Order: sequence, then C-alpha cells, then structure tokens
Amino acid sequence: MEKIQISTTQAFMLGISSITVTGHLLFIPVIINQSGRDSWISVLCTLIPVVVLGCITAHLAQRYPGKTIMEYSEDIMGKWLGKLFAFLFIFYFFHDASISIRGFGEFFTTAVTPRTPILVYMSCIVFLAAFTVRSGLETMARTNQIFLFSMIPIGLLASTLTHKDKDFQNFLPVLEHGMKPVLLGSLSLFSLFSTFFVMGMIFPYVRTDKQLKRYSMLTMIILIIMFLGPITGPVALFGAERSQGLSFPTFQILRDIKVGQLQRLDFIGILLWSLGSYAKISLFLYATCMGTAKLFRLNNHTKLTTPFGILLIIVSLLNEDNFVGLYRFLTNIYPYYSTLLGFLLPCILLVVSMVRRPSH
Repeated sequence: MEKIQISTTQAFMLGISSITVTGHLLFIPVIINQSGRDSWISVLCTLIPVVVLGCITAHLAQRYPGKTIMEYSEDIMGKWLGKLFAFLFIFYFFHDASISIRGFGEFFTTAVTPRTPILVYMSCIVFLAAFTVRSGLETMARTNQIFLFSMIPIGLLASTLTHKDKDFQNFLPVLEHGMKPVLLGSLSLFSLFSTFFVMGMIFPYVRTDKQLKRYSMLTMIILIIMFLGPITGPVALFGAERSQGLSFPTFQILRDIKVGQLQRLDFIGILLWSLGSYAKISLFLYATCMGTAKLFRLNNHTKLTTPFGILLIIVSLLNEDNFVGLYRFLTNIYPYYSTLLGFLLPCILLVVSMVRRPSH
C-alpha cells in the first residue's frame, strides 16, 4: 500500500472530475436524444439511485479499511470468485478509460481540427496520464485539485453569458411522450455515475474514512447539480429538435457566445474538456495498474503504466470506426454494461459482506 495519503476533499474532487467532463462531452447528447425536452427530469430521477451508489462504495471501503476493491473482493467472495470479480472490475476501469480516450480524440477530430489524425490526440493524452500515474497518487490528486478549481468558474461563466438567450418555453409540454424516454435518459446518466465505484481504489489512501458516506452523498448531489445546467442549456437555447441533432451541444453553446467584440469562446470548452479528460484517464489508468498489481501480488504498479498506456491507445482505436459508432455504443450497450459492472456487482459484494463478517 502506498505510504502517501490524500485528503477526503482531494479524493472526491477526483470523482467529480472523472464524471463531470466525460458526461458533458459524451453523455449529454445521448441523454438529450433519448429524453428530449424532458432531459432535466431524467437528471432529477437519477439523484436517489446515485446517492445509493455512493453510499455502497463508501460503506464497502469502511467495512474493509485500508483495502482496495481487489483485496476485499477476495475477502468477501472467496479466492477464486473474488479474483473473477477483481478481473471484471479491472476490465471495467480499463475499458472505460479507452472510451474516454476515444471520445477525447473524436471531439478534437470532429469539432476542432478534422485534418489531424486522431492518434495524435489519443497518444498525447495517454502520455500525460501515464506520466501522472507514475508520479503517484498525491501528484494526481493535487493536479486535479488545481484543474477543478479552474474549471468550475469557466462553467459558471459560460452559463451566465448564455442565460439571456435561453427560452424556457422550449421545455413545454412536459412529459409529452410519457415516462419511457425519461427513464431511458436516467439509465444512461446512471450508467455514467456507476463509474464512481472506481473510488474504491482511492478510498484506502484517504487519511480518514469516518466521513466517506457523507462526502459520497454530497458529491453525488453536486454532480447532479453540475449536470442540470449543461442538460437544460442546449434545449433552452436551440430547442429540443435542433439539440437532438448536435454531436456536442454544450460545445456549440460556447461557439455561439458573443460578448461585444469578443466571439468564438469555444477555446474555453477545449480547455475544459482537455483538463477533465486528462483527470479522468489518469484516474482510471491508475485504478487499472493498481488493481492489476493487487490481483497478481506485484510490488510496484507504476511499471505497468507503459504497457497499459500502449494497450489503451490500441484498444481505443479498435473500439469503434467513428463517432457515430461510439455514440451508438453509448446509447444501446453502455447503459446496461456499466450498470452491471459498476452497480450490480458492488451490490452483490455489499450483500454478501453483510452476511459474512468482514476480515480486517
């Protein structure tokens, strides 16, 4: 176990960064296309389930203090079944990192610089993430803390500058197509939040675990609030129909902002999503390397960053042919796949652990 520890605030700031930016970049168009003008209801419906998920993650960490997901999976499920659970979680973290890398590359090659090969962007972000993981958890947490404090004012500025152009009549009529589209949108958003279980790889290195549940619930509430603005913004500005046709609706909002002679503030979005993607990929690469080291009883997880980094680039290229294929995967497969690995499996661990006495 690493000797360096981080604060509770730093840990949950990692969780906020990993969910927020990827969600704004890749999942908001999915949710808007599923729920339309009722997307805001989908966000609110997700609140209670994600709070439950946060409590499950924190409760498992408190029942098995000082142990990562890989370690307490074996304590709970036994040696071989526990190793199977651990392997599934490692695969989940690795694959989610590859999706984020591909989404980052598709954003730049689709909306920013179409002539630049996607491999350039993916290689750069993986190199930075691998360097950060090798530098240690404390470095990653402090870097993310600085970035997040800079990203929040940028998001608030964008929301403020576009408020005068928003037409909230675009949200009427409410529930025109019933609850089914709303529930589909909620499932997609919840599947994104299911990646919060990666915090089970971070909690053992938090200085104190006494307030993990409280901070987990607070983090989930903050995240839901941080999704309401970007979800409602495109519909209020462009209408439901046009918003559903945009690949990156929040980025389009930034492109349309005009403040006197100052136009094209899309560089704000580029900065925002670059920093957030870097934080997300760093966290999940760390979880993949650390989890593999714990599973195979290796002493040093940093030696795994280079091979896993190279493998991430390869898998990211093979994931889908283009952004349309990635979007189709996030719409049709990811909600069920992520909910299974990020929520149902942790629920099984919790139930079994409550039957069996935790071993400390």
